[in-house]
Amino acid sequence: MNKLPIILIAVFLLSCSVQKDEFKEADIKRFGWVIKVKPEKLEEYKRLHANPWPEVSAMIKECNIQNYSIYYRDGHLFSYLEYTGTDFKADMTKMAADKKTQEWWKLTDPCQEPVDSAEEGIWWADMEEVFHLD
Repeated sequence: MNKLPIILIAVFLLSCSVQKDEFKEADIKRFGWVIKVKPEKLEEYKRLHANPWPEVSAMIKECNIQNYSIYYRDGHLFSYLEYTGTDFKADMTKMAADKKTQEWWKLTDPCQEPVDSAEEGIWWADMEEVFHLD
């Protein structure tokens, strides 16, 4: 019996697995951001995010964002997301131009204020990634 086809299939499957892992790591950029939440607006912010608008969630995904989370602690909101696209600025411009997202931000933005260390004009301030484990 010729084992060559079986060996070739095994090598192909192994190479696909390795390429998939390399592709995944190379094409995902992780972001962490922080902003203050106004104490009197915390419950409203939580209520809004307990039932986000489907159009806003769809736009987030359409702009190549996945695994997006927002956490709260001591007056601060911390967000984490993974970006899988190739042009982050263009995708963020697309999101900002979306009418439904603009409506959503009109509700969420009044709940927030930049952290003291944020650069002028920056809403959600970048956080430095100091550790990551896949």
